[in-house]
Parts: sequence; C-alpha cells; structure tokens
Amino acid sequence: MRIVCIPIDSRPCNTQFLKRLVSWAGSEIALPAPEEADFFRRPADHAAERAFLEKELETCDSAVISLDHWCYGSLLASREEDVSPEEALRRAEELRQMLMRFPGAAVYMSSVILRSSISAFGMGDLDAYNAVTEYSVYTDRFERFGLEEDRKKRDEALRRIPAGIPEKIRRVRDRNLRVNLAAADMAADGIVTSLCILQEDTQSYGFPRRDQRMIEEHLLIRQPANVFLRNGTDEAGALLAARALWEGREDLKAHILYLGDGGFIAPFEDRPFRENMESACRQIGIVPDPASDTVIAVCCPEKGGRGDAYQGMDGGHLQYLAAEADRLVMSGKRVYLLDVARANGGVPLFGHMRAADELWGYSAWNTASNAMGTLLAQVLTDCMNGRPNRQYFIERLLDDYVYQGTVRQRLHEELLASGEDPYCIKNTRMAQKMLEDLFDRFLPGLWPLEKIPPYRVRLCWNRIFEIEAEAGGA
Repeated sequence: MRIVCIPIDSRPCNTQFLKRLVSWAGSEIALPAPEEADFFRRPADHAAERAFLEKELETCDSAVISLDHWCYGSLLASREEDVSPEEALRRAEELRQMLMRFPGAAVYMSSVILRSSISAFGMGDLDAYNAVTEYSVYTDRFERFGLEEDRKKRDEALRRIPAGIPEKIRRVRDRNLRVNLAAADMAADGIVTSLCILQEDTQSYGFPRRDQRMIEEHLLIRQPANVFLRNGTDEAGALLAARALWEGREDLKAHILYLGDGGFIAPFEDRPFRENMESACRQIGIVPDPASDTVIAVCCPEKGGRGDAYQGMDGGHLQYLAAEADRLVMSGKRVYLLDVARANGGVPLFGHMRAADELWGYSAWNTASNAMGTLLAQVLTDCMNGRPNRQYFIERLLDDYVYQGTVRQRLHEELLASGEDPYCIKNTRMAQKMLEDLFDRFLPGLWPLEKIPPYRVRLCWNRIFEIEAEAGGA
C-alpha cells in the first residue's frame, strides 16, 4: 500500500513516527517536502501542498489528512487569525472537490477542536495562558450552574488577560468550529472514510465543551457512523495511517488491561481515559478480548495522582505497576506498556522492572490520548509485520521515558540559568549541546534495556516541548 499524508505539522510525532510505522508494515508513505512544510510558527505553503496532494492522489491507495494543516498551515497556525474564515472554508471546499475526483482513495481525516487557551511562545505568555484557561473554565461553569463563586473567578481571570485576546479567541473558535462541521459533512457524505474530531488541551469545563455540543448536535442530524470525537491530537497521523493499512482486515483482538482505575480523567483532557481508549479502538479495528495474548497494559495513576512525570509519584504504586508488567511479560504475553500515570513523559517504573527487554512496545508521550494513539498504531503495524518494531520501541524509550520523563526538566532549568527562554530558544546550538550533554549524564542510569544502542537526539524546533530521537542498530 502507498499512503499520502498531510500531517498536522512537521514535528517528529507527525512525520518520523509515521515513516517508522508504515515502513514496518511493508508499505510506503509520501509526505510534503520539508521546504514546503511548516516550521514552528511558519505555516506550510498551501499552494505547494495542494499540488503535492493532487499529484500523489493519482497513485496512492489511501490519504491521511489533517484538515487543520490543510486549512491553516499547521496546528499552531490553527490558533491564529492569519487565515480568514472565508479562506479556511474555501480551502475545505477545495479539498472536498479534490477528493471527489479521486474516489478510489480511502481518506482518513482528523480535525481539531480549538483548545481552551492560547499558544505559549515564551515564558512571558504563561500568565495569559493560565488566565485564559481559567476564564474558559469558569465562564462555562457559571453559564451551566449560575454559581456566584464561578462568576467571581471568571471576572478575576478576565482582568488578568491582555486586551484583545478574548475577542480574538472567540473569532478563531467560531472559524474553527465551522471547519469542524465541514469535516463532519465530508464524512457524512461518504467523501471521508473515517474521521476523528479531536479535542486538545482542555478541561472538564470550558469553551471547547460548547463546540463539542454543537458538533454533536450536527452529528445527530447527519448521523454518520464514521465520526469519532475524543481527546487527542498529536497521535492522529500515526493512528490513522495504521487504520488505513489495516483496512479490510478482521478486527484485531487485544486484552486492554487497566493497571488501576481506567476511569480517571487525565490532565489536559475532559473525559474518562477509558472512553478515549474505547473510541480509538473502535475506529481502528481493535476489539477488547481478555483471552488475547496481545496485552495493552495501561499504567493508570494512583488515586488522586496528577501532574507531570518529573514531579514523581507514590513509590508503592510504582512498584505495583512494575510488578504487574513483569508478571504479564513472564507469562509469555506480547505486552505493550502504555504509561499514562502522569502527563508529559514516563514515570520511573523501569527502575523496578526486571523484564523490560521483553516488552513489545511502550509509550508515554505528552498527554494520555497522545500516548495511547502512538502505541495503538504500533500494535496494528506489529501485527502486520509479525514482529515487534524494536527501533520504534527504543525511540519511544529515548523520547518518552528518558527525555520527557527526566531530561526535559533539567534542560528547562539549564536554559533558564543561561538566560534562554525554553519556549522560544535563540541560541539553538548551545541548547543542542546542553541536550546532548544531559543525555550523556542521565541515560546510563535510566536505560532499562540490556544495551544502549547508537542514538541521536536533536531539538527539532526552537523550544524544548519535543525532540527527535533516532535509534540505530536496534
């Protein structure tokens, strides 16, 4: 199979991950050329990518398309006003017409509901980011429940937001909602094979919940069976590419085992994690079966546990998670470890495990649903290959476990001490050297496998939110 992809953006989670997974399944993927793609705050070249997609659709079997990238130029650009509502909808219609000319290609699409708050492009944006989040939450709560306490918190948050931002967010939200509805119509009209409408960076209350309700009302009218609304974003490309490769096969049976309560609501999400897992599995063709030898072991937080990976967690719960993972591996199962015990990286459970070398896969990237989709995509493509994707597994350890769980916070501290802004780095050469030195310092004590393979790590954008990790000799 050959897949063409318009990714959410150019970061490794939306490009490198896809290349690893699709090639492992014995197929090919075509991505836009780097010079035409987005880079950090620079949107993609829409005209160049339009020509790219139209050309590739002539020979590709399937297309994986981010409507946010298509309409705005990238995920970050989708939060800005550079593309007018009229132009965004024109681009959506342009895509509809193009896809109708290639009915032989199956189309797997994602569209993202605008997050609760603004993008943080520097340390100086964090106060406004937090204030907008609170304003979103307490506005929604006050409108629902009419509590005076919520009104006061809403007004206090509003006073902390710089002038013009609330109005801008309203305009961007209205535009993006119309694009979400256009995506739903493409799915309902059979132009899109499968659509996920994803909710990034949110809470149980807030402006995104309004958008969700409007989309759900629209879906009730159109009644498409191929639309899935859940938390997530960065995992969409990998998950939909795996879904495209799996098309036409029988559902894969897997034992989804929650080590703890799968009903927890993860940071940056608005519904129980179990609901997101059920939605993703339905979309891609995984059926829960406790009798299956393929086990997706979900490491849940201890009761009340939240925060980021580097902040630590209860030692007793860590030992429980590690012991259960060891038990599953030693029973001869094909075990994939999904660590969603904390946000933004893996918790130090490998320090308590004995059988990490025998795992088939691991993920702990960013938010719980991002990590989930990243892992589920590997489960499907491993099944197609018949073996575990060792390179992908090792790169997830380098990135999710070592970098996100430990090194990233140290890099943050060292950059601040040097006068740099971790959210918008100016001296990228110095930051890259810091990154490499920190890996040299921490990797030997953290590495859970028998051998440390040759590897390379680099900052892919002018910030520390993500890196590109590449393993060799896996």
